[in-house]
Amino acid sequence: MNNRSSAVIPGKNDVISENSHSTVVCVTNQYKCERLIKAGRRIADLTDTTLTVVNVSRPDITAEDSKALDYLFNVSKKYGALMTIFYSTEALKTITEYIKINKAANVVTGMPQAKDSVLIKLWEKFSNTKFFTVEENGDLKEVLNSQNHIA
Repeated sequence: MNNRSSAVIPGKNDVISENSHSTVVCVTNQYKCERLIKAGRRIADLTDTTLTVVNVSRPDITAEDSKALDYLFNVSKKYGALMTIFYSTEALKTITEYIKINKAANVVTGMPQAKDSVLIKLWEKFSNTKFFTVEENGDLKEVLNSQNHIA
């Protein structure tokens, strides 16, 4: 990934082993993404996968966004997840590579807000990965048809 990145850098004990898979939670710079991490923990426990959290922020991140990411970092830690933050203008490419590298069996996201959302494009890239959305009220739903999941 040719992006500037700043993150919790995985140690050799944190790297996904060659035979294991992960549950990846994609978060934005919003406090309410805590619900996604909680849902990701449930899925990771049910599927016996490692939990990771990823955020792709623009390089010109605001102080308020930084506070939200710090909060989500602490939530990730609380739920036993490794959180990685990338600074890039290419969110789709960055998340796609992250999912591949981490051998994601499951990916948890929020609800896309438009038909041209990065999330819908992401869902269509992977045929052997299960995608789940988490609604505002915490309800978890598997994505079976990407066009039926727009908020």
